[in-house]
Amino acid sequence: MKHNRKIFRFLSAVFACAMLLTGACTKIPQEGSIAPDINYKNRKQYAISGLEQNIGDFQSSTSTLPLKFEIMQIRELNGKTVSALSDQLPVVRYNAAIVGNETPAELLMKSDTVMVPAVQINEHTGRLEILEGNLIPAGEYHFDIQVSNQSGSKLLTDALVVEFKEFDVTEWSQGMAKQPEIERVGDSPHQIRFVGYRGDQPLSGDFIDFTKDRALGFKGTFVNDTDDGEIWSVNFPVKQADTYCTWKMVNVVDGVEQVSYESYNFNFVLGIPGSYVIRLYK
Repeated sequence: MKHNRKIFRFLSAVFACAMLLTGACTKIPQEGSIAPDINYKNRKQYAISGLEQNIGDFQSSTSTLPLKFEIMQIRELNGKTVSALSDQLPVVRYNAAIVGNETPAELLMKSDTVMVPAVQINEHTGRLEILEGNLIPAGEYHFDIQVSNQSGSKLLTDALVVEFKEFDVTEWSQGMAKQPEIERVGDSPHQIRFVGYRGDQPLSGDFIDFTKDRALGFKGTFVNDTDDGEIWSVNFPVKQADTYCTWKMVNVVDGVEQVSYESYNFNFVLGIPGSYVIRLYK
């Protein structure tokens, strides 16, 4: 019995030492602290210039809330200017409740226009807020963000890395020979010239058509069919929409032309105003 009591006291002492060692190795954040492992989920993000987007899910870990966020520095590692991110853009803010049956004049009375940076950070959530109409050049932008609470602050270098594209093809039909290609060819006019290719040969504009069911697809105004493509006037940004292109197929059978039509869909976005060529392959 006495032997058992000695073993019990020995095991109790070992357990107490283990608990002390565990406490020495694990630092429990105190009230008002910023946890050492705070970060953004998915640090690398992607954005389309010209479009409105909210980016960044911040993980506060065991930090004491509330947290406050501030952009301290923005860098583009290839040396491009970052001035477009701080351009002031007009934003309409409503100063009275909207009931839904206001006239344009009444809406004007209930609103103010304020100037806001093209990119800013929500000081409460840490999300980057990117305004529509920005003119941010394509590039990879690195954001250093300071996180603060009642106990102090911590600077997160390269907290978010956002790669901007000025345009993108997001999906295309398997019936197309390959991915559509986009090229920005000038600052003006604000239009798209669609060129259809069969093999390596470009077709005249009357071989492709976007007028079927214009409730779908990009928003624009048809201008003309030309020898080098079909031209549409558009307002920017051109937002993603499920666009259908109808192809005119001409085959000669026993010396007789036979005409048929095939439709294929694709999605694209254009952020920066300008003149574009979009090449489609069948």
